Amino acid sequence: MRAAIFVAASLMAAGCASAGETPDWLAERSAAADEAYPDLHAVPRTHDANVDQAHWAAVEAEMLALGQAIRSNPRAAPAAQTESPTEFLEEAQRDLEETRQSHTP
Repeated sequence: MRAAIFVAASLMAAGCASAGETPDWLAERSAAADEAYPDLHAVPRTHDANVDQAHWAAVEAEMLALGQAIRSNPRAAPAAQTESPTEFLEEAQRDLEETRQSHTP
């Protein structure tokens, strides 16, 4: 079935191509595909990048100062580990058992 459809479509396309006529659906699809691609003639040949070394030195100094301010913030310090996870787990289990005992008649 698929082979028959493929053969019929191929013959129709070959017939249209040999007649020099493009079907409307193909012209529409081709126009849509042409609009999807950028126009290479519209690519600018110049650039507007800021190449001033003094500007980028000032930006770098600002970023370094901000980075230092972030590192000096107390929240940036790693959390101190005052107890091990096993101590925390044992304490939680004791608290849970005390709560159970307080609710039993």
